[in-house]
Amino acid sequence: MTDLEIRRLSELRSLLESFAARRAAENAATQPERLQTMRATLPQIVSAIRRRDYPSFCAADYALHDAIVTMADVPLLRELWHTVWISLQDFHRKGCEECFPDARVLAEEHGHLVETIALGDPAAAEDAARHHVEAVWYRIAERDGAATAQHADPLQRACAHLAFRMHCPLRLTEVAKKVAFTSPGNLSRLFRQHHGLGFQAYLQKIRLDKAAELLRSTQLPIARIARRVGYRDLSRFSQHFKRKFGASPSAWRESQESHLQLRHSQAKSS
Repeated sequence: MTDLEIRRLSELRSLLESFAARRAAENAATQPERLQTMRATLPQIVSAIRRRDYPSFCAADYALHDAIVTMADVPLLRELWHTVWISLQDFHRKGCEECFPDARVLAEEHGHLVETIALGDPAAAEDAARHHVEAVWYRIAERDGAATAQHADPLQRACAHLAFRMHCPLRLTEVAKKVAFTSPGNLSRLFRQHHGLGFQAYLQKIRLDKAAELLRSTQLPIARIARRVGYRDLSRFSQHFKRKFGASPSAWRESQESHLQLRHSQAKSS
């Protein structure tokens, strides 16, 4: 199978699993046994990652995603998804073997996906599923880029890293050395030259923009959104959010909901 064919199949997997996660979230209240199955696989996934046991990880990972697709309760969806999953097995195995272990991040991604479904939030579940699948391609690109660092675009690599790792602690020195393959001073200069912001200011901007997107499109608790975009201190998150958007996260979310309701009312009346 060519790289292009693999990429297209992976995109199809992303579409199928995003759709399934959305439907599963809609069905969460009526299928508690499926949620129990999903949650039971999480410690198995974590344990397999820690042991670097790929076969066990693969089995638990399949069980989790199979439960999500089954919970969606859409005719033929599981059969189609299973076909795509099996077709990508060699790609999954190769990617996992070469990118193993990103243990904490991988475990957090699985946990976040399950909890968005359990919360019954379709938009949040869809976002989590899409990010989970697409992150595989980022890890592969990051690995391949390390082998050809002399030809890499430092700023492009750094920006991609921040976008996919914004929920993790990130430091200029480490990103410059391990991702962008340049000096901290040069990377900082590139951020200011192309984005008009320093490294930390750019990171804060994309974190808050993602937070605003999740506040507007999902019903995730504010504390969970804060953690999802890299804030462990909720009060600090609220301060930064208010400074950028002029309102606290809760007030901003309420204003967005009111605005949406007004637009719907106007659309109906017209």
